[in-house]
Amino acid sequence: MRTIDFLKMTAICAFGALVTTSCNDDDDDDKVQVPGVVQEAFSQKYAGVQHVEWEMEANGYLVAEFIKDSKEHDAWYMGDGTWMMTEVDHGRDLTALPQAVQDGYALTVYAQQQWTVDDIDEIQRKGYETIYKIEVEKAGQPDHDLYFDVAGTLFRDVQDQDDDRNEGLLPGQMPAEIQAYVDANYAGAMVVDFEKERNGYELDIRHGGKSIEIRFDSSYNWVQTSTDCKRDIPANILAAVNAAYPGKVIDDCDYIETAAGEAYYLIDLDNYDKDLKVTADGAITEVIDY
Repeated sequence: MRTIDFLKMTAICAFGALVTTSCNDDDDDDKVQVPGVVQEAFSQKYAGVQHVEWEMEANGYLVAEFIKDSKEHDAWYMGDGTWMMTEVDHGRDLTALPQAVQDGYALTVYAQQQWTVDDIDEIQRKGYETIYKIEVEKAGQPDHDLYFDVAGTLFRDVQDQDDDRNEGLLPGQMPAEIQAYVDANYAGAMVVDFEKERNGYELDIRHGGKSIEIRFDSSYNWVQTSTDCKRDIPANILAAVNAAYPGKVIDDCDYIETAAGEAYYLIDLDNYDKDLKVTADGAITEVIDY
């Protein structure tokens, strides 16, 4: 998030249906025309906020930059006044995050191998549950962006995308077929994230206190469901793994169900180059780590 330069900001002036806000007093070319409906929506959501700087993004969104509760905020609006997303910059302060997210980060290999937290963003989005993005760095390694839901589940780990404004996280329109699947199978679920991928779609939700990833093909057919169970691995599965791999630490565990009728636990061991596919009877098959 860019730092707001308060010394160069002007007061917001209303002129009928439009509000003009300048990012720089000395350059009229930098002025942004903010529709009154957008200003009104902003004022209702962030009553009493002062020193607001508006910017127009190339994709047509209007972004309000401001300070609230001593933290930098970017709030994204459509031209009709619809709020879409707010990014809250927590700097490097892990303690500003919910305890569950702090605990989730502490369980990652990055925390255990003493990577440095470089930046933390809280992402609030229309129709989605709040998520937290922690950027970590280590000398000689590419930076990584770690995405957590409110339960502290790490649902995405990618190399840093240089997406400092997080525009790639703006909420997209979910296809009706996928929404219908969620309504039928996970009524009341909270959407954490939704992405269109090359071969289909990936949806992350929270339902019944569990973090769940659902994959669909390009025709919206269900392909696979992965339910995070690292914190509640069944006793017989845990016993089978411990017996076969004594001394190994389980780094992650997901319960996988597929359209082909498979059901198994996929376990990632720390410092082991294969994943374990464990069926309900405790049978273990090593598979490529993916």
